[in-house]
Amino acid sequence: MITFSELSSLKLFNEKAERLLNTRFVKHLEETRKLSVNISAKKGQGVQVTRILPDQDAIDAFVLTFRFFIQDNETSSFRQISQTYDKLPISSELKKNLVDWRKGLNDYLDKNTSVAIQGKNLSNRELLDIFIYGGLAHANTQKKAIYDNWKKMGLVYQILEVEFCSVLETVLRAILYVAGMNKKAMEETENKE
Repeated sequence: MITFSELSSLKLFNEKAERLLNTRFVKHLEETRKLSVNISAKKGQGVQVTRILPDQDAIDAFVLTFRFFIQDNETSSFRQISQTYDKLPISSELKKNLVDWRKGLNDYLDKNTSVAIQGKNLSNRELLDIFIYGGLAHANTQKKAIYDNWKKMGLVYQILEVEFCSVLETVLRAILYVAGMNKKAMEETENKE
């Protein structure tokens, strides 16, 4: 039997996905089609750094909603949605697609970024974790110390911030894919009632 809470978690996931699509962060991505940091130097003029990123308020607002997908205490988190799929009377193909999608996302998050700090390459997951739980959305003591140290690194921080926004963009694509799967899952459950 399908419970209200199982369907409501899929609906919440999709509502929050729609909310992300309406943020200034996404509007920036649609308008510029890129995230970048450009470094140039001319003799006698010093180093020039140009970043193409959403503004800080846009990033902060995006992260506020983004947390619904990564905090396990939320029914709309990736982990909770995976458990919900296990309980729903939906096709095995849809369930397998979610398992495959989740593996692909986890593989991506475990890959290294292009940035190494003190000789250690950072994974996409570590970067996301430090930015969100060390500076933008929470203040875990250890992660905040790392984040604050990064902020002092000037140019390195600017490169890390571009990488962070790039990870957010990639995870957003995964969120939108799952929102489409959720729609199919809800249609399948409605057809079985």
